Amino acid sequence: DEERSGLKVFDELDDEEISSPNGAGSVNCLVSIFDPASLGGSLQITGEGSRFSPDFVGPTLAALFERVGAKVDFESYFVDPVYRPNPKDFFPNERFYQFTIARKS
Repeated sequence: DEERSGLKVFDELDDEEISSPNGAGSVNCLVSIFDPASLGGSLQITGEGSRFSPDFVGPTLAALFERVGAKVDFESYFVDPVYRPNPKDFFPNERFYQFTIARKS
């Protein structure tokens, strides 16, 4: 097995994209966390319209990528595995993260 570190943590095609000489390449990375401990608190605080939401996974992963020289943007979403037509019947059990990772210029 090959050890991959730094910005070379993805497959070869993604490594080429993020290492492109013009610096414009980026990679999208998706992470799902099922039943996170902070899910209930995050839903409650987000539902109250606060700008703060207890999120430890997203900022931690972003900091790891930034430490190896990447520029990172991410969004997080709450996911309910069952469709329900009434939006009040929303019972998520997953937090989904979408990261966009690029080389710092």
